[in-house]
Amino acid sequence: MSFLIYTLLFSSAFSQTVLRMIGPEDVGGAWREIIKRFEEKNPDIKIKYISGPWSTDERQNMYIRSFLGGDPIEIVYMDVTWTAKFAENGWIIPLDEFFKRIDREDFIESTVEAGIYKGKLYRIPVRADVGVLYYRKDIIQKPPETWEDFLSICEKHSKPPDLYCIVFQGMQYEGLTCNFLEYLWGAGGDVIKNGKVFLYRKETIEALSFMKGLIDKNYAPKSVLTFQEQHSLSFFAEGKSIFMRNWPYAWLILNRENSKLKGKVGIVPMIHKRWFKSAGTLGGWGFGIARGTKDVEAAWKFIEYATSKEAQKILHFRRGGVPSRKSLFYDSDILKESPHYPQLYRTLLNARARPVHPDYPRISDTIQKHVSAVLTGIEKPEEAAVIMDKSIESVIKGKEENLFIRIFRDFDLYIVLKNTLVFTLISVPIELILGFFIALLLNQKLNLTGFGKLSVLVPWALPTAVMAMSWQWMFNNPFGVINDFLVRVELISRPLDWLSIPEGAMFVAIFADIWKTTPFVVIILLAGLQSIPKELRDSIRIDGAGHIREFLYVVLPLLMPFIRVALIFRLLQAFGVFDLIYVLTKGGPADSTKVIALYIYDLAFRYDEISYAMFLTILFTALCLLLIFFVTRITTLEYERLK
Repeated sequence: MSFLIYTLLFSSAFSQTVLRMIGPEDVGGAWREIIKRFEEKNPDIKIKYISGPWSTDERQNMYIRSFLGGDPIEIVYMDVTWTAKFAENGWIIPLDEFFKRIDREDFIESTVEAGIYKGKLYRIPVRADVGVLYYRKDIIQKPPETWEDFLSICEKHSKPPDLYCIVFQGMQYEGLTCNFLEYLWGAGGDVIKNGKVFLYRKETIEALSFMKGLIDKNYAPKSVLTFQEQHSLSFFAEGKSIFMRNWPYAWLILNRENSKLKGKVGIVPMIHKRWFKSAGTLGGWGFGIARGTKDVEAAWKFIEYATSKEAQKILHFRRGGVPSRKSLFYDSDILKESPHYPQLYRTLLNARARPVHPDYPRISDTIQKHVSAVLTGIEKPEEAAVIMDKSIESVIKGKEENLFIRIFRDFDLYIVLKNTLVFTLISVPIELILGFFIALLLNQKLNLTGFGKLSVLVPWALPTAVMAMSWQWMFNNPFGVINDFLVRVELISRPLDWLSIPEGAMFVAIFADIWKTTPFVVIILLAGLQSIPKELRDSIRIDGAGHIREFLYVVLPLLMPFIRVALIFRLLQAFGVFDLIYVLTKGGPADSTKVIALYIYDLAFRYDEISYAMFLTILFTALCLLLIFFVTRITTLEYERLK
């Protein structure tokens, strides 16, 4: 009998379907409870929850690696912005037929639409989110609806630095894109409409000007340029601002027992320009099914339960998740804890999804960089609108062409090529000239100790990443020693933002490269100087030649092979510079120091455009070979050809 029981248990376990999903750390145990209840109802299905990193991008990369590796994670728990990319690559399957089995009408329409790509549904929403405006009910009686109402309140009640008008997410990251889109939509603008980029419009300029004005008029603290969600929440929670743009999760935190603002906070839709409509950026999570999943029915069973009212209530109470089902916004149990949900529901009805496009990560990166450039004063709103429009247009249209034609459409490629040329054409000549004079000095009978000579070569011996990080700290404002020294000797009146402006960032990159690689030139040229026979130099002096003729007719011709080697190596290293720029500036601000190697890296590892990255790599390698041939040709003297 016992043998029979063990056999039945073994065969049951062996026949059990195992499905995997990746999510963040299960704080509160919401997913553990949902999975437990599901498995009790479906003992033949086991769900394996893989706890991934908090970073959304890193979890996305985990899924992508599983797809490309041929062992796809079956249940795809995905952010609202992943749909187009995953669907375009064929990594997930359409779910239209499955979705007909459940009550579609109970789901908020905008959360469903965010899962549709090219007319097919790929993502079932489980959690909703939307950008909202928090306000202090104890300071203002009627919250604003329009930009004009908002500015009137700011002018009347804002008293910086004790009380600012608003805080928002101004750091260069995805949150800044969400903030900008709400102002853009509120002005009647859009990013992409009918396949065409719509950013070089007056609506974009108005939205950027409005955001910039919040900082210029001191309605928002300059520190918002470094704020993400948690920073904005902390600032607002301390009672330092009247308004805050954030996500719904903040309401529960602001109304905790120990909160200074408990009972003093209201929530309304984002403000908009007069005669237009409010729109909050849609966020949230949903489920898809990976292509290649062996038991699709079992995967759907779990998704059906995980998006049910029962499961969404668990997510709400244990994790603070906002439901995607309409009926739960009026659920009596939820309203006891979250009485603001009816207002939040009305806001969600006007929520809009970010551009549903396979290249959304790159589109968002472009928006972030140039909105940040406007807020920091690097670019004007008109300039940023033009660049964003051209850059995004070149990405969308360029992918429709073959690789050869695409390089002529690639707006960003021209920018990085210009940066690469500026970096190379300034740094290499200075390094050659400076290295030559240092080599001449070291070649003389100077009274230098071995340590003194060795100290000249130390920069070349240091790892580039360590050196770049050191210069980053030294040029920091206001803590860097460079600013401190220049202020002390009165060369500047106040600390400079070296790394926050394009000219300053490029100067620092070139300066650090010169400091780092000049010793390499010194080593090569010093070896060449010491290889010149003393007899030749003595002979020309005996013939009455001065130092200039000696240099022109003996030293320079014999040194030319060494100059050629130093020049070729330095040109190749400068054209292909990566680690110095990556650590020092990451290509910023606003792509002003992004070089070709960093651009190719982003294409391959951030935007998954491996074929285009490889094409540019091959093309770049061919150009480098041509450059070597050209330099060798023009620096080879007649006596060398006769050898």
